[in-house]
This record gives sequence, C-alpha cells and structure tokens, in this order.
Amino acid sequence: MKSKWLFVLSTLVLSVALAAGSALAGIKITKAQWDQDKQKLDVRAEEGNGGETLTVHYGGADYDMRYKSDKNRYELKVEPVCYDSSLSITSTSGAGATSSVETKNGDGSDFACSGSGGPGGGGSNRDVVVIATNDLGMHCACPGAETFLLLPPFNTLRAQVFERKGENPSILANPSDIRVEYNIVENSDSGLKADPYFQNWITYSAKLFPGFEPVRADGKVQGLTGATLDGEMEAKPEGWWEVAGIPAFPAIDPNGIMTDPLGGATKRNPYLTGNVKVFDQATNQLLAETNTVVPVAFGGCCGCHLQVAADYGYPATARGSFEVMGMLHAQNGSGIDISQIDIDGDGKGGPIRCSWCHWDPAMGESQAPGVPGHPEYPKSPKTFSYVVHGFHVQNPAVSAYDPDLANNCYRCHPGNGANCYRGHHTGKNVWCSDCHGDLNQRVAQGQLDNPWSDQTLPTCSKCHGDVGEGSGYLNMGIFGAYLNSRGHKGKVLCSTCHGEPHALYPATRAQDNQQMQALQGSDKPLGTCDVCHQGKGGYGRPPHDKGNFTPGGGSGGSGSGTIDAAYELQTTCLSCHGDKSGKV
Repeated sequence: MKSKWLFVLSTLVLSVALAAGSALAGIKITKAQWDQDKQKLDVRAEEGNGGETLTVHYGGADYDMRYKSDKNRYELKVEPVCYDSSLSITSTSGAGATSSVETKNGDGSDFACSGSGGPGGGGSNRDVVVIATNDLGMHCACPGAETFLLLPPFNTLRAQVFERKGENPSILANPSDIRVEYNIVENSDSGLKADPYFQNWITYSAKLFPGFEPVRADGKVQGLTGATLDGEMEAKPEGWWEVAGIPAFPAIDPNGIMTDPLGGATKRNPYLTGNVKVFDQATNQLLAETNTVVPVAFGGCCGCHLQVAADYGYPATARGSFEVMGMLHAQNGSGIDISQIDIDGDGKGGPIRCSWCHWDPAMGESQAPGVPGHPEYPKSPKTFSYVVHGFHVQNPAVSAYDPDLANNCYRCHPGNGANCYRGHHTGKNVWCSDCHGDLNQRVAQGQLDNPWSDQTLPTCSKCHGDVGEGSGYLNMGIFGAYLNSRGHKGKVLCSTCHGEPHALYPATRAQDNQQMQALQGSDKPLGTCDVCHQGKGGYGRPPHDKGNFTPGGGSGGSGSGTIDAAYELQTTCLSCHGDKSGKV
C-alpha cells in the first residue's frame, strides 16, 4: 500500500514538474507574416515565463523582439527584409520554437533571402543600383615634395548600394553578400611613375612620412593608407562602402583645363573618373556599375609665390619660393627659417611637412607630431589652417598682392582653370564666403582654431531649415554636418542624393551630373522614386528626418524640430534676397 501511494505521489510530482517546465520554456508563435508589397516582416510571440529575451532567426540574420507589456506579448516588425519560408525563435531560457512564414500580397518568388541577412544571392535577377561620390568635392595635392608639403595625394570614394525589391529597397553593406570594386580610370601605376611631379613625391614621401613606401613590392603605387588606384572598397557598418587614401593625381592631358602651377606648358585633367562596380559574392556576377568624379588639383599658391620670390631677388622657382617663405617665416615671429631644416642630411633644406609643427585635422592629427629626429624645433598649438589663413589675411604685405584675398579663395584653393567650386549654388551667385564667411570673419570668430569640424563648418540648415541635416547624424570625428549626416529614415547619406560638397546637383560641369543623368535622366538631386523604389513613379522630396540634429554648435540652423518663422525668414529668404516686404 505504501509503495502504491509513493508511486502516485512521485507521478504527481513529476507531472507538476513537467507542467512547470513547459510553462518555463514554452514559446508560442502567434503570427509570422511577410508583406511582399511593404517588404515587412511581422512576428508575434508569447513566452511562458515572461521577462526573457527572445531572438528571431530569419534569413541569415538575428533580430531581438520587443516585449509589449500592455499586450502581454513579444513583437518584431522589420523593414526592408527578404522572404524566407520559415523562422525560429530562441529564448535566453533555452526554449525555442519554429514556424512557417505566411506571405501577403505575393508568394515570395524572386525575393528569397541569400542566407546572409539580406535579399538576393545566387541569381541573375537581382536588381541593384549603386551611387558613388567623392567625399569633399575637391582634394588638393602638391606638384612636388622636394621642398615642403601641404597635402599628399589622398582621395576618398564612398558608395551606397541598393537592391530594388518592391516598395522598400534594401541597403546592401554585407561583404559576404556583395563586394564593391573601384578603379581610377585616368591614372595608372606606370603613368604615375612616369609623371615628373609624382616622381618627386615618390622620391621624397618616405622622408616626410617615415616608414611609408609609395610603391609596393609588387610595383603598385599606394597611398598613405595602403589604398591603390584600384581595389575593393570597405563595408562600413553604418551602411555604405568606402576607400580612403587613394593616391589619385591630376592626369597629364593636352586637352586638360588645369594649367601648370609652376609655369610649365603641361596641362592636366583634375576631374578624374572613378569607376565603381558591384559583384555578387556567390556567383561573381556584375550586379551594378557607375562612374563618379574623383577630383584632385594643384592649389593656386604659386600664382603669387613665384612672383614673391622674384620680388625678393630669388629665382621664380619652387626652390626660390621655399627659401623666401623660410626667410619670411623666421622674420614673422617664429625665428625659424624652415628652408634651412635639413631633414635628410643632404646639405640642403627640405623636404618638410607643415603639419609637423602646425597640426592639421586633414592629416589625421589632433596635435603636432614634431619634426622627426629634431626635438629642438617647437610644436605650435595653432592649427595649420589658422596660421596659413591668419597670416595671409592679416599681413599688410600680402594685401599688396591681392587686396581682396579674404574673399578670393582661388588664390590658394584650386583655381588654375580647375575652378573647384562648381555646384548648384554658383548659379545662384552664392560664393564660398557666403557660406563659410570670409577669412577675416573666420579668423575673428575662431573657426580656424577648430577646422574641419561640424562646430565651425557651415550647415545646410542655415538656409534650408526645413530639410537640412537631420536625425541620421554621424559624428565621424572630421568634416561638417553635411558629410556626417543621413536622411530618408536615417539610412541614406546626404551626398548620395545631393552630390559631393562644392559640386552639388545640378553642378555647372556636365561630368559631375552624368551619374544623375544615367539614373533618372535629370541633373537634379536624386528624387525619382523608382531609382530605388521599384514601381514607385514620380519625382518628389523624400523625408530628410529633420528634427533632432544637434551638432557641436555655432554653425547655424534651427535644428530643434520646430520651425521658427522669424529665424527661417532671416536665414532662408533674406540672406539671399534681402528684405522685399515692401514689394509684397
């Protein structure tokens, strides 16, 4: 009798334990549906114990579900997403469940997931678009490096890749799914090695950047980052592809528009072509291709400095200009004749790099590194931008060469026929200083103490407060708000649709507009919806996510999410048109 009751009791305890275990570990999937029109996955689930973390495994990607306490269930809504016939859910408790996925507004054909977290893969019917831009709109390089160097050959390309599937495209940035390759069309390794100006860079660059080899063991020319004239772009976790440090160089071209800054007869092409291709990693199939402008030019400094050298009785050459600059550098407070710094011990001054003593964010510096092997030379706390701009605009001797230097940007920045500022605003009679301020303003306001920063560079919001930089802001440590922002649900770089700075669509050079012409048959900023959204016609203004843009400050723009009518009037209307209220 006793054994019988023990058996019944143990069976009862076991049943209770099993029931408790089922409640603890049970997951019930109440909905798993994929909407083909919206490309949205909707999952709902109940978890027996509550308070656990549920993870959905779907299409090669993992998504955490959100617990809705008011509904006593877990939910997941994701877009855009591809179609997979099943999904599974796991809990931190160790429980799991699997469900088939229903389809709405379609059957999921041709939308199958690749198994890498996004649509596509292994098929010839992938509909992909790639849009590429240069990051700055113009990079500068010096025609030689024997005496002094301001900036090395260094260019950057960005690209965003979209897969068109229904109303909501996918942004592809998974290197296991696709690869993105680039090539600078007008440059070649053999061509740069034969270019006398680039040869000078090859000879002296290792002295300016100790440890750097401008030509690799395999004969390929490389930039400071190791980037070459062709190769693969790097996937960025924020949703684009990038290659930084390409050693692009103005190409020798008898039909080129840029004149030789040292007075020679050789013309050059500063507007190179960057060819960008997207390949399916599984099949090696070419999915998409585009061309964009890769701009690089010599600055206009020699336009004055060769004459300055001659006026001081020196040869009107690069060496003569360097020696005069050294003399003036010593006379104007530093006491250091930079032309006498013999870094390589060959008995003559140079090569030197200005940012050794005057730190330059454009060189990736947050403080001056100092002259290699020469600790006797002091490091200045002032940025290179401050000393070079401040001296030129404040010294009365300089104004004798150009009284309007504070506004005449092409005296130093690429003129020489290049005319680097070529964007849409030029047709509106908006000059550089209308956005940046003239040099007197920039120096007086301390902007050049912190150059290349969102705290001092102008914003689109200053004039375009209703659509300016928005909630997709990315603080990448350098550059202004435009290059650090995304719109259109915080996923698309501003430059992807509007073009690179100083060449905003529609640009004055047809070459800059060719990509938009190929995509939408128009020079306007990207606004033809069907370029990315399959079957969605018309031209419109996509959402810019205006509302919580909060950069470092001081660069203008409402940025509060509310429209201040008086502010918008002053910035958007009056700044260009003046007060026309009397004519209304």
